[in-house]
Amino acid sequence: MIRIPDLSSEVANSSPDKGAGGDAAQSVPQPSKPDLEGSQSVSSRQRFPDSENIYASCVVRNGKAILLCGASGTGKSTLALQLMDAGFSLVADDRVVMRGAYASPPPQLAGLLEVRGVGILRTSFVTNARVILKVFLGEEGARLPIPERDPRTGVVVLRLNGGFPGDLNRIIAAFKACCGDYEWYAGAGGKGAGL
Repeated sequence: MIRIPDLSSEVANSSPDKGAGGDAAQSVPQPSKPDLEGSQSVSSRQRFPDSENIYASCVVRNGKAILLCGASGTGKSTLALQLMDAGFSLVADDRVVMRGAYASPPPQLAGLLEVRGVGILRTSFVTNARVILKVFLGEEGARLPIPERDPRTGVVVLRLNGGFPGDLNRIIAAFKACCGDYEWYAGAGGKGAGL
């Protein structure tokens, strides 16, 4: 069994770069080799007692984040990459540490992005962001979905296939509605969702 050492005490570059969209992005830390000798492993829950480490990807723009959830192969990393090309910055890929509605990268994966068929790439990242939209991939929702909020965080929930052309545009439109650029008239973030 490979044990990942506790990297929570590592300090990132003290002069953060500006990521796309104006978010303060942290310089990518130097890679740490897995401890194959079996030193004591420290879980994410021990480092962040009120946190949950989930399978997801997360991107942010102007301090507001989109959490992409779904089973392996549903397109979380691909959509994260597309959103980054559209001006978002990476928070985390594959695993996300959630503390309420706030997302952070697990230290051992910070700044890493898996691009299927290409490899694992290193990039700048944002260390903490407030999630305002949670997207479940691999679950095609209704054409006009009923308003839905995450019961734990209160953020708007969107359900999409993840592999359809136009899903990127749908996610950006929902994000803009969550930010107030559009007004929810009906649908996922409509009045029944508690807005």
